[in-house]
Amino acid sequence: MNRDDLISDEQLNAFTDGELEADEENRVFTLAEQNPEVDQRLCQHRKLKELVQHAYRDVPEPRGRPVPGGSGKSLLSLAVAAAALLFVGVAGGWFTARSLDSGADTVAAAAAQKDTWLLHVASSDPGRMQQALDRAEALMTDSGASAGRRVEIVANEGGLNLLRSDTTPYAQRIRQLAEKDVLFFACSKAIERLEERGINVRLVPEANTRYSALDRVVLRMQQGWTYEKI
Repeated sequence: MNRDDLISDEQLNAFTDGELEADEENRVFTLAEQNPEVDQRLCQHRKLKELVQHAYRDVPEPRGRPVPGGSGKSLLSLAVAAAALLFVGVAGGWFTARSLDSGADTVAAAAAQKDTWLLHVASSDPGRMQQALDRAEALMTDSGASAGRRVEIVANEGGLNLLRSDTTPYAQRIRQLAEKDVLFFACSKAIERLEERGINVRLVPEANTRYSALDRVVLRMQQGWTYEKI
């Protein structure tokens, strides 16, 4: 039986965020009690989310310019990747490389499994927004890319301005990248916070609001995607 036949990773994420209705929560509790695999997956979701939240909270953004070449690897992204890979490699076995002696080898082996990329924008700096779009375009037009390459951009905090129709200077580029199958996600939690302050958040048509930025990062890293913080 496929592991998602009982309960999906998206449902487990919603459970750990307290977003399920009471009857759905009861179903998850019952499954976890009756099925050791579901119980283990639930524990893995909770632990991984705690590790990523810790990285978000404790690692400052570097003040200098990003390293040329579009790698997008900030201290935050490395901390998130290290924390997630350490936990996932030990508890879940989702990545092929499990050696804890070489972080670079682990990341390379994980990325080799899937040609999939998640770009994260949290800054309102137009230069960072443009860098994210440039990176996505470079990935999608790379002559050496696999036929199944997938790229997503998730925006939260100030980066949400990238996907707000009344603030973004890049609506046309977003539309062009969407036509190349780049997916865009506007953080649902960031939208909620703005709306609580009385701000009417209007998004470009290409923006998906199904996930929070944290949920999307956790989900994609569990699935072996390469994560870059722009």
